[in-house]
Amino acid sequence: VRGLIKNYNLGQTTVYALRGVDLDIKEGEFVAIVGNSGAGKTTLLNCMAALDTPDYGVVLFRGKNLHELEDSAKSKARLLEMGFIFQSYALLPHFTARENVGLPADLAGLSKELKDRIEKLLKDVGIERQAKQFPATLSGGQMQRVAIARALTNRPAVIFADEPTGDLDSVTGKQVMDLLKKFHEETKTTIIVITHEQDIADYAERQIKMEDGIIIRG
Repeated sequence: VRGLIKNYNLGQTTVYALRGVDLDIKEGEFVAIVGNSGAGKTTLLNCMAALDTPDYGVVLFRGKNLHELEDSAKSKARLLEMGFIFQSYALLPHFTARENVGLPADLAGLSKELKDRIEKLLKDVGIERQAKQFPATLSGGQMQRVAIARALTNRPAVIFADEPTGDLDSVTGKQVMDLLKKFHEETKTTIIVITHEQDIADYAERQIKMEDGIIIRG
């Protein structure tokens, strides 16, 4: 990431969300981006994942400037090379747990062999017994486990997790982070976690501290 600037206009007020961010994240790292609400963490994540477009600056992912790609190429990169875990889970309510986990493979038109991985992923995250249940019948921790399995379905190069424990109690949050840490140790998938909680940030190998749209440490 080089020289990233992003401003938002809210009525007559301009919010300077990112004020010239430079950042390098290496393949295989487990990184936490830490800061208080309004520090610019989620805006940075959204720009790094090509979910949002910066006003100025460059985001290089595997040698390509994400924001010079056509929308279809961005979508393909997100589907095949990125996994997402959100605070609100973002599960489809009319899909079972198994169907939610298999959705990325279905969208990508990937092979039956990859779809067979879904059963292993459900087991790995401890949700195989709830595979046929719908999100409304699952607890918050179970829904987040489904979301983690879904994020891993297409074997992404990087997982973006935006406040993944924000809606969970401390015990369940620890279980979810233990799960992410285990997957990182086993697969060396790059993981980027956004959080305002220090105990969650402590799971990462490196912590990047943000304040008022700039990086002050890391």
